[in-house]
Amino acid sequence: MQRCPHCGATLPADAYYCGRCGLPVYGATPHEPTERADAGAHAPGPALDPTRQAGPEPVGPYQGTVPAVGSDPYAMTKYGTPPYGVGPETEPAGKDLFTPPPPPPSSFEYPPLYPIPPAGRNQRPLRRPSLMLIGVVLVVVLVVGGVLVALNLLHVGQGQPQLRVSSAYHVGSLPAGATGTSLQVSGQQFASDSQVTFYLDGQPLPGVNAKTDSNGALNVKLSVTSGWKLGQHTLTAADASSNRVQEGVTVVIVPQGQAHTPGPNGAPPDDASFKIAFTASNGSATQSGTFTVTGHPDPAGGTVCATYANGMKDDGQPHTLNGVTSSGIRYQETLVATCQGTYRGGKIIYKEIYNQDQVVFQTSQGNVTCTTAPHTVQAEGSFVDATHVKGTLSGPAYSYSCDNGNSSQVQASTGTWEGQLLA
Repeated sequence: MQRCPHCGATLPADAYYCGRCGLPVYGATPHEPTERADAGAHAPGPALDPTRQAGPEPVGPYQGTVPAVGSDPYAMTKYGTPPYGVGPETEPAGKDLFTPPPPPPSSFEYPPLYPIPPAGRNQRPLRRPSLMLIGVVLVVVLVVGGVLVALNLLHVGQGQPQLRVSSAYHVGSLPAGATGTSLQVSGQQFASDSQVTFYLDGQPLPGVNAKTDSNGALNVKLSVTSGWKLGQHTLTAADASSNRVQEGVTVVIVPQGQAHTPGPNGAPPDDASFKIAFTASNGSATQSGTFTVTGHPDPAGGTVCATYANGMKDDGQPHTLNGVTSSGIRYQETLVATCQGTYRGGKIIYKEIYNQDQVVFQTSQGNVTCTTAPHTVQAEGSFVDATHVKGTLSGPAYSYSCDNGNSSQVQASTGTWEGQLLA
């Protein structure tokens, strides 16, 4: 068995070159590509093929160089036949020309044609998503979105119902009301076609029939009754699905007549100014006149003064009246009167204070002058409807003292009066 002197590989008995490293085996007959061109220098052999004197030699991993004709191919090296491609100009100095190249690494691999993921990761081959899977996901998204939209349309704003209160009357910026008036209430974002219960300070308001429309909107008038206590209150509401107004509306309940609300029975507001024509009866005596009411801001109410058909006024100025007693004696009376009166809640309280009352009687013996101490006549009345008033009047007993030493007594009196609101 023959071995390669360079790499030690096992070779056939007639091998000229090593099959592993490609180098020539010492002592073997040269291969045809390196035969001498000069046939007389050595043993005879076949003539060199002229066609092989030029062109590449595709034999083995090394590129061979054919010696020129007439040259000695073995004289160029110290060992004889050189490997193909090695010439005198490429001979390494001081080194064995036939040292075999290092063997290729045992883990040699061709470079990959595509990127390789880093080691240590659990990589799976990429796969295209299934068109059927994409279609299913899309259908699910559309169905869920449709359901949400439908729920939103069916339950518009049920999360937070809203209330709005408007009124013809106000205390500052707050809507106000009084017994006999109503509050206009609108709402939205309730459940559709649902009964609504209203709450005043958390307590249900009885006798209210309110229902939302198909859009969850509400529009109703709430009548203020005597059961609504005076003062500020918080109005809320809830539908039959327990959707409740979270932020209530503040309303103010005032006495009738305040905040420019009508007084009882539709009487004018407390701050209104108006006139009432009246007729007073005291036994067989009657007297007519006009009450003048001057309104003032709440809670003062109105003030009341009077004028009479006979020309008497309670303006603090002297007014002279002429008359005849039942016995036929003529007299002249001079009066100075002032008024005190109030109007509030549809009710009139009037006071006429006589600061001076002097009567001069024209008798056959001459004039007799009589005076009396100050006294007050009072009248009260209330509106029985929006335009009519009825009431009572009263006067105290008082006496006259005369300059002739005589005196006379006036009895206390009572009477009634009626009045009508003047346009």
